[in-house]
Amino acid sequence: MLTIFLRKQSVICPIGVHEFERLQGVKLLISVEVSFSVHPDQDQLSQTLDYTELVDIVNQKAAKPQLLLETLAQEIAAEIKIRTAMPIEKINILIEKPQIPHVGYQAEACGIAMEFRF
Repeated sequence: MLTIFLRKQSVICPIGVHEFERLQGVKLLISVEVSFSVHPDQDQLSQTLDYTELVDIVNQKAAKPQLLLETLAQEIAAEIKIRTAMPIEKINILIEKPQIPHVGYQAEACGIAMEFRF
C-alpha cells in the first residue's frame, strides 16, 4: 500500500456554528492521508498524487464558508477523488480546531477524524 499525506496544513477558515466564527475565520490544522492499493510502476508524477495538489485542494475547500467540519472533510475527500487518476483505497482526514469559544477550554485541540473507503 502507498499513502500520500499532508500533515497539519494551517488555514484560516470561515467555519463554525457561531456567526462570528464564519465572519472572523477560525484557525484549523488539516491532515490528509490518501492510500492506494497499487504502487507507481514508473518514475512519473502522473502515476501518483502530487503533494501540492493536496495543499491546493485543502486551501480551496477551506476558503468556503460552512457550518460543520464534517462537511469540509467530505468536500476535501470528494475533490481528491475527482482529481486523482490512480484507484484510491481510502482517505483519512483529521481536522483540528486549536481554539474554541468556550469557557474552560484547555485542550490542545478538538475536531473530527473521518475515513472514506472506496
